[in-house]
Amino acid sequence: MPSIKRLLYRPLIAATVLASLAVVAVIAAFIFLSDRNLARIHRIEATVGQVNQLQVIDHQLQAMLLDGPDPRMLADIRAQLRQLGPEWPDLVPPILGALEDPSPPRLESAVRRLQALLGRENQRESRLLAQIVADTEMERRAAFAGLIVLSGLLALGALLTWRWLLLPLRRMNLLLLQLADGRFEPIDNPDSSSPWRPLLDNYNRMVRRLAELERSRRERTEQLESQVRRAAGTLLAQNRDLARAERLAAVGEVAAGLAHELRNPLAGIRLALHNLRSDTDDPETRRRLDLVIAELERINRHLNQLLDQARHQPEPPRSFELAPVVQETLELLRYQLPPTIDLQWRIPTGLQVQLPETGLRQVLINLVLNAAQAMKTRGCIQIEAHIEAGRLLLTVSDDGPGFPQALLAHGVRPFASGRDGGTGLGLLMVKRFAASLDGRLRLANRDGGGAQVTLEIPCAPPC
Repeated sequence: MPSIKRLLYRPLIAATVLASLAVVAVIAAFIFLSDRNLARIHRIEATVGQVNQLQVIDHQLQAMLLDGPDPRMLADIRAQLRQLGPEWPDLVPPILGALEDPSPPRLESAVRRLQALLGRENQRESRLLAQIVADTEMERRAAFAGLIVLSGLLALGALLTWRWLLLPLRRMNLLLLQLADGRFEPIDNPDSSSPWRPLLDNYNRMVRRLAELERSRRERTEQLESQVRRAAGTLLAQNRDLARAERLAAVGEVAAGLAHELRNPLAGIRLALHNLRSDTDDPETRRRLDLVIAELERINRHLNQLLDQARHQPEPPRSFELAPVVQETLELLRYQLPPTIDLQWRIPTGLQVQLPETGLRQVLINLVLNAAQAMKTRGCIQIEAHIEAGRLLLTVSDDGPGFPQALLAHGVRPFASGRDGGTGLGLLMVKRFAASLDGRLRLANRDGGGAQVTLEIPCAPPC
């Protein structure tokens, strides 16, 4: 992490240091030139004051040449020259010496010397002004050069930032986008001299690890999907077995009814045969009657066995939420149906019912499979449920050809089906399930086409 921080901050630090050094150098140059010009300005200011004073003295001396010496003015001039003496030790004393004798020739000599001093000071003042102008021009050039240097340093810093920071970050962004797309491609042969080498090595290690995890995830997903397919196949096979058992139970119910109805006439026939045997003395006739009576006994035993098998214990009802049960059943059925058949269901969330769960599942399986077989290859099956007037209404509808009019007119009967190859036992099992719960089964054709089956069951708490 420290190396990465140094790598990220390196171009910024370099650009900042170079720009700071350039700014410090320019400021130092400006301070130096400003101090020197300020000293020269002070010198010019002092020189201007002294020159003005010398000009006043020159004007007074010229006035004395015209008007004659004035002792008071002459004393004042001497006092002023003595004050200016330290500035011009080589020129002021001769002027003072010439003023000791205020004769016109000596005054003219003093004026000439004073004017020579004024000329020299004017030249010096001009030189100082020229130096100030030159220094000012130098400052302007230095400022312009400093601006160019600073701009160059900023451009260099931007280039270094782009090359060392932004460009590698852009490349890293592209690599991370590849990771988001699931392409785990390592960087081949990263530059060993690159300061980003540690980060690239870590990226390659991360990519290899992610590729291993993705491979493991895919293998695990495929394994889970295989297990789900096997479990779904097993559940579907069990549901088919249960449906077959329910159909056989419906057949058994029919057989039990027939057995019950057949036992009474068989008992009368057997009694009549016993009477015939008692009334005859022919051994051959008795033997034949005994054979017939034995066969009747065997038939009676078979009928009793059918009745015993029909006396099974019903499944006890239990409380459960309807929506998950319907959803689980439809998810299993989806594996049995063609993909062109759409399953839709609308069950209110939290709808609690108290029903035999296994029996309800078999009812749904029978109704959905019947609808799918009626539509054959394409269509939509809808399952709805709601509470109305204290009764649960479970409706299964499709957009197939609908029920035959004969079935709607006569109701559900064993082996009465409007479908080729159908037995009618599936609807019979559904009807028997509803009847066992004091409910009823209603069949109808939809106005827009298709069949509709409604299972109406009394709703006990907590429904």
